[in-house]
Amino acid sequence: MRKAIIPLVATAAAQLLVIGSIAAAFAFQPEAAQLPTATIPVRADIEQGECIRQDPAPYESITYHVPLDANLQQYTAEMCDLYEVPLELAYAVMQVESGYTVSATSSTGDYGLMQINSINAGWLKDELGVTDLLDACQNIKAGCYMLGSYLALYDGDINRTMMAYNLGKSGAEKAWNAGTRSTAYTDKVWSAMVGLLEEERDVS
Repeated sequence: MRKAIIPLVATAAAQLLVIGSIAAAFAFQPEAAQLPTATIPVRADIEQGECIRQDPAPYESITYHVPLDANLQQYTAEMCDLYEVPLELAYAVMQVESGYTVSATSSTGDYGLMQINSINAGWLKDELGVTDLLDACQNIKAGCYMLGSYLALYDGDINRTMMAYNLGKSGAEKAWNAGTRSTAYTDKVWSAMVGLLEEERDVS
């Protein structure tokens, strides 16, 4: 069952919106099949095939109005359920990190929708079989896995999770030791989450 993750540092309005949105439980999906191999990182074609499903059966989830095709939205929902990440958090990260751009890259070695840094390529390949950070599905899987790991490590604290995702674990710990509990990045992610939650949603 998907955990209800309660943010520890946020505005009251944001807390109410997020808590209400993650109260519903979804059915657990079995582990993903091995993804195709390629060199990390490579320039993936913008037009990509369907993602590998956790289960071929239809998957019911909340649908937000985001600029991703239905296949990627469904796959994102599956990965969020698998790694116990609020769907609106994953979308907010995509919005802030890349503006939902599959082929986005940065001068600091960040790739794809969720801007996964190439420093993570080795262990992501070992643990998840991720081989192409510009493949949309592999990028989503990696990003949701990282978010879920940080949420579990920090007891569901979304601000800490976001700081660790953005700065790295050691960078975030240095910031906390210096008394910093939130950043411009976490503020942007919260704003994006609240924006998604305030929009009208349809259940597919």
